[in-house]
Amino acid sequence: MERPLLGRPVVGRPQLGLGGLVGSAVAVSPAVRVGALTAGMAVAAAVVVAGFARHGVTAPILPGGAWWLLVLSLLFALTEGFTVYVRVRRGAHAINLSEFPMVLGLLAFDPVTVILTRAFAGGLGLRLLRRQRGAKLAFNVALLAVQASVAVVVFQALAPHATAAGPDLKSWLAAYAAMVIADVVAAVLLTAVIAMHDDPGEWRRLPAALRSVWMVAVTTTIALVGYSAAIEDRWALALVAVVAVVLFLAYRAYDRLGQGNAEVQQLYAFTSDLDRARNVDDLLSVVLGLLRDVLRAENAALVVPGDDGVLRHHVLRGPATGTVTELGWPADDEWLRPAFAGEPMLRTSGPAGDGMAVPIGPPHERSVLVVTGGMSDSDPFGTGRLTLFQALANHASTALGRAHLVDRLRDEVEEKRHLSLHDPLSGLPNRRYFQQLLDEALTAARSTGGGVAVMLLDLDRFKEINDALGHDTGDRLIREVGERLSAHLAGRGVVARLGGDEFGVLLPTTGSAEEATAAAAELGAVVERGVRMDPVTVSARASIGLALAPQHGDDAQTLIRRADVAMYAAKENHSGLRVYDPASDRHSAERLALITDLRAAIERRDLVVAFQPKVEPRTGRVVGAEALARWHHPELGPIPPDVFVPLAEHSGLIRPLTLHVLELALRRRAAWARRGHDLDVAVNLSPNSLLDAELPETVALLLAQTGNPPHRLTLEITESTILADPAGSSATIERLHALGVKLSIDDFGTGYSSLGRLRELPIHEVKIDKSFVQRSATDHRDRAVVRSAVQLGHALDLQVVAEGVEDEETYAYLATEGCDVVQGFLLSRPLPPDQFLDWIISHGTSLILSAGQDSTDRLA
Repeated sequence: MERPLLGRPVVGRPQLGLGGLVGSAVAVSPAVRVGALTAGMAVAAAVVVAGFARHGVTAPILPGGAWWLLVLSLLFALTEGFTVYVRVRRGAHAINLSEFPMVLGLLAFDPVTVILTRAFAGGLGLRLLRRQRGAKLAFNVALLAVQASVAVVVFQALAPHATAAGPDLKSWLAAYAAMVIADVVAAVLLTAVIAMHDDPGEWRRLPAALRSVWMVAVTTTIALVGYSAAIEDRWALALVAVVAVVLFLAYRAYDRLGQGNAEVQQLYAFTSDLDRARNVDDLLSVVLGLLRDVLRAENAALVVPGDDGVLRHHVLRGPATGTVTELGWPADDEWLRPAFAGEPMLRTSGPAGDGMAVPIGPPHERSVLVVTGGMSDSDPFGTGRLTLFQALANHASTALGRAHLVDRLRDEVEEKRHLSLHDPLSGLPNRRYFQQLLDEALTAARSTGGGVAVMLLDLDRFKEINDALGHDTGDRLIREVGERLSAHLAGRGVVARLGGDEFGVLLPTTGSAEEATAAAAELGAVVERGVRMDPVTVSARASIGLALAPQHGDDAQTLIRRADVAMYAAKENHSGLRVYDPASDRHSAERLALITDLRAAIERRDLVVAFQPKVEPRTGRVVGAEALARWHHPELGPIPPDVFVPLAEHSGLIRPLTLHVLELALRRRAAWARRGHDLDVAVNLSPNSLLDAELPETVALLLAQTGNPPHRLTLEITESTILADPAGSSATIERLHALGVKLSIDDFGTGYSSLGRLRELPIHEVKIDKSFVQRSATDHRDRAVVRSAVQLGHALDLQVVAEGVEDEETYAYLATEGCDVVQGFLLSRPLPPDQFLDWIISHGTSLILSAGQDSTDRLA
C-alpha cells in the first residue's frame, strides 16, 4: 500500500476572482518547508541505494529475469491507477495494489533495482494515470523511493539470504514486516507534509490514518500467495491477479457505499461542532473549516455585500486560519450573482476551477457561502454535493443567526453596563463610576507614594441660563464644558458629571498642593471661555472645590465630601476656587449631621406625608391629592423640603425617601377608598429615580401590598428630568406605563425644548408650573403660556393640571380655559393625613367656588 499526497497541491496556482478566492492558495513559507522535506527524502533514498550498491547486496533473479523486470515495472506503474482513498477529515490516504509488485521485488530482485524501479515506474504511473506534476509529483516520487528503501532495508535485515526459488517462513515474515513498517513510515511522512502545508493539527489525526494498515496484511498475503503460485506456474499469477482485482473492486464499492452513511454522520458532526462555537468570529472559522472538510474543497468563504457595493468576505484557505479581504465584481465572479438572488450555483469548469455557492440568510441580509477547488481524491463537484452543501448551509445559517443574536444581546448588556456607569447626556463617568475610579487612583497612589487631587466644579448661574435660553441650550453647555475639561486634561485625569451642573475631576499628582491648585485654576479658565449658542455667546463661570490625598483624606467618600465643602465655600465667597480648609468646615459638619439625622429619620420612618387636594375647576369635584414629604426635626423643628430633599439626593438617600413617601401615600389612599373616597394620589419622583431599574417592580409590589389599582397612582416627574435624557429614561417609563400607572410632567412650561418630544412619551398628564399660573389672570404673557399649554395638552390627549392657584380670579380663568384639574392654597394648603380626611368629609365630594362669594368658610 502506498500513501502519496493527493488533493493537496504543495504550490497553488495564482487565481483571480472569487472563483480562486484571490491569490496563491499556499503561502511561501509552507512551500519551502515541503520542498525541503521532499529533498530530504530524496537524499535519504539515494543514501540507501548507494549503500546497497557499494556492498553489492543482491537477490536471486527468477528465470527470465528481464521479462520479470518488465512485469515489475509495468505493475508499479499500473497499480497507481487502482486507488481507494481512506479519508481523514480533509486528508486522504491512498490504498492500491502496489504491494504485489513490491513483494515480488523484495523476493526476486536486488535492493537497488527494487528502489529505482519503484521510484521511476511509480512516478511514471502518477504522471500518466493521475496527471500529477510539479511539486506534488516530486514529493510523491520521493515518498515512493523512501517507502521502497525502508521496505528493502527491513527485509534484508530480517531475511538476508532469501531465495527466489522458494521463500521460506522467515522470508514471508520479513515481507510482512517490511510492508507494514514501510506503510507506517509513509503515513508519518504524509502527516508531516500535511501539517507543514495545511494544518498543524494533522498530527492529532495520525492514529486514525494508521487504522488502514490492516489492509497491508491482506494485500501482502495475496502477493505472497501469488508469488508462490508464479514459481510453480507463472500463468497461475493471472488467477491470483483476478482475485486481487476483484477484492480491490469490492473494497472500493464498499467504500463508496459507506460514503452516503458517512455524509449523514458528517452532517450530524457538523451541527455538533457548530454548537460548540462561542461567538460569531469563532463560529465563522468553524463553519468554513468544516465546509472544507466535509465537501473536500481547497477553499471556503463567506461573502457579504457591503453597502458600498464592495464584496467583503472571510476566506479560509490553505494553511491560513482566516483572512478578510475586499473585492469588487471581476468578470470571473459573475457566476455568484444568481446566488445573491437566492439560487444555489454549481460551477464545474472554467479558468478559475470548479466551485459551489449557496445563499444563506433572509433576502435583505443575504450572504453567500462559497467553496472552490475540489480535491483530486474526491468526485468532482456535482448536484449531489451541492445538495449536501445546501443542507450544511442551512445549519450554518441558523447557527450564525443565533450567534449574531447572542452577540447583539452581549452588546446590549455591555451597553447597559456602560450606561449604568456613564452620564447619558455628556457621556462622562457618573458619580458611581467616578467614586470607583477614585478608589483605584488612591490605591495606585499609596503604592507609588504619589497624591491625588479631587475637584468638584459647579457652574454658576446655570439655572438662569436654563430658564432664559431653555434646556436644550443648558444641555449643550453641559456637553461643551465636559468636552473642554476632558480635552484639557488629555488623558492625565478623569472628568465626570456628578449630576445637574456639577462636575468631578480626579488628577494624579506628585503630592504638591501648588501643582493641584494650578491645575484647578487652569480648569476654571477653560470653563470661563465663551460658548457660542446661536444667537448669543454664553460665558459660564465655575466654583471649584479642591481636596488632596493624602492631606485631606485617603478614601474616596471623604475626599469627595471635603471637595464639596470647599466648593460651597467658593460659591458662597464668590472666590472661584477654594482648597479644603478644616477650619471652615463648620457648615459641612452641620450639613453632615443633618444628613445623618435624615438617614436615621428615614430608617425610623419619622418622615410623614401631607396631602394637597386636587379639584376639577368646572365642577368643583375633588379628584385626588398630591403627597408631599414633611420632616419635623426633633431639635431644629420643621425642615423645608427644599433643604432635606437636595440633601437626600446628594447623599444617596433619595431612593429610600421616595419609597417611604410612596408607601405612606398608597396606604392612605387605600384607607380613603375604604371610607368611600376613591381618589387619585400623586407622588413626586426625584431626577435619579428613572435610572433605578428596580423602580417598576418596587411600585408593582407596593400597589399589590396596599391593595391599590395602578391607575389611581400618578408619578410626577420634573420636565427637566424626563426630557434631558428621554432615551435613558424611556425603559423605566415604558415599564411603569405597562403597569397602568399614570405619569405626569411636573413644572411644565419651563423647558422650551419639550413640546416636540411629548408625543413620543407615554405621558398621561402635564402640570403647568405655578410661575405661570399665579399671574395668568392679570398678565397677558403668562395667560398666553397657560392657554397654549392647555391647548397643547388636550391636542395630545393629556390631562392638564395647574398648580399654585391662590385666588378666585385665577381659578375662574382656568375653568374658562378648560383646565382639567387645579390645586393651590385657594383650595387648601397641604394637610396631615387625618386633617385631609376631615377636610374631605366636611366639604363633601365637590367644592364649588363662585366669584364674589366669601370663601373663608370653604377654603382651608
